[in-house]
Amino acid sequence: MLQVKRGGEVFAGYTTTEVAARAGVHPDLIDRFVRLGLLEFSEGAIAGECTFDPEVVPLIGRILRLRNELGVNYAGVGVILELIARIEALESRVRELEGSGVRESQVSVS
Repeated sequence: MLQVKRGGEVFAGYTTTEVAARAGVHPDLIDRFVRLGLLEFSEGAIAGECTFDPEVVPLIGRILRLRNELGVNYAGVGVILELIARIEALESRVRELEGSGVRESQVSVS
């Protein structure tokens, strides 16, 4: 894992090879996922090399399960991942509203 201090914060990121090793796949598959838009590099490059956030490792597992166990093509995987992200955001917002005591009649849906 590469660690660099940026703006007073320590940034840790994995190289393509490290991500591939942690996910148990070939680095070329990681590159393919990036080209397909299923994975994104983290902000900025470290030492001239693009890096990934540690959270991509479980995401790769999710991609592989959708593809291998459910037979979803990569375009479908992208749609499913986007929908999962939207659901998680909505659930987070619901929890936030429930915690603030806002009643349903006070919430506007856009």
